[in-house]
Amino acid sequence: MKKLALLLPLCLAAPALCAEFSLKGYFKTYAYSVEPADLRSSPADQPDGPYAALENKLRLKAGWGAGRLKAEAAYELVYSARPGELARARPLTAGYGYRVSDPEPFLSPAAGGEDRPAALIQNLDRAYLTWSPPAFDLYAGRQPLAFGSGRAVNPTDILAPYPFGTIDTEERRGVDALRLKVPNGEMGEFDAGWLPGRRWAAGEGAGFLRARDRLADADLTLLAAAFRGNLMAGADIEREWGGAMLRAEAARVWTGSFGGRVPGEDFDRLTAGAEYNFGLLGGTDAWLEYHYNGAGAAGPAGYAALAAKTAYREANVYLLGRHYLAGGAGAQVSALVSAGLAAMLNLGDGSLYVTPSLDWNAAENLYIGAGALLPSGRRARYNGLSASPDSEFGLYDRSLYAAARFYF
Repeated sequence: MKKLALLLPLCLAAPALCAEFSLKGYFKTYAYSVEPADLRSSPADQPDGPYAALENKLRLKAGWGAGRLKAEAAYELVYSARPGELARARPLTAGYGYRVSDPEPFLSPAAGGEDRPAALIQNLDRAYLTWSPPAFDLYAGRQPLAFGSGRAVNPTDILAPYPFGTIDTEERRGVDALRLKVPNGEMGEFDAGWLPGRRWAAGEGAGFLRARDRLADADLTLLAAAFRGNLMAGADIEREWGGAMLRAEAARVWTGSFGGRVPGEDFDRLTAGAEYNFGLLGGTDAWLEYHYNGAGAAGPAGYAALAAKTAYREANVYLLGRHYLAGGAGAQVSALVSAGLAAMLNLGDGSLYVTPSLDWNAAENLYIGAGALLPSGRRARYNGLSASPDSEFGLYDRSLYAAARFYF
């Protein structure tokens, strides 16, 4: 009792001493069999797969909270090992956009790790404070930011989206931002944010204003954003109808709105579709969406020129065509086993990308999985000067993988 009496004044004077602290994380390992897409009629040697590759990821997450103030941090170490021929053909990428600065991503080797057979990469992915008085929530630091309700592609998400078919999407990549959320009634919210960009350069940053509310039994979100000198306006609407969730998300980007205006590169994007839960296998969730990519090319002949456009350099657009159909389903096969399947079809060139997966909860906090990334389409050909794409997903590598995830 005497010790408690001594501690109580300290807690009253310094709430941080009595704050809650947590430390958790996970370890993930992925074993791949990769068959690189080759180039038809090329005089140069092509990668002769399949190749075995390994990726191990350790993520540590720390949390702290005292009253209305909270802090979160997360740090990742990723070890990648693969044959030298595959490493040279498919260099690693490290470093992320919308961060003021970062530690050197490659720990080993310290330089040139992109195309080395083995590399150790670090990522300080979270480091932010949250202050939550009654009227608002304020977030400052490296944090996750994601917009949009679409399953396959989010037209309004230009900050840190994941491409379709990304295997590990559990954690959204962190960006450096100052964000303010203010409730508006029971269902509404105003949301504003500023992302300073690399080394505080004005031309590398972004800002957004977002409003969400309930309108005629639908959830409506309006968004305006300025990013890297460009301007975007978007809307997202969701409504339940007949047991299905209907959604539509659209955005328009005016390139170079704040200098260097390029009207010919303005573009629109749209995703619209539905999601429904069937009573199969204890609950099967299925979805179907159409996606329009106004930044893309009408056919394979225009794919090669897209990399120079603003949409692909600054707005994180990655799809090459204009019209897509995507769908998927997920089912709880048993109490411990779940299965998923997703596919995207390029309606312009007929190429297809299919991603089946299976997950087993083998023990408490331990999951074993397997899956595949299966592209189908005409391979690129050598035209005497360079590679000439004949389909979009014909450019993709074919991969099989096994995975294990342990949470602690």
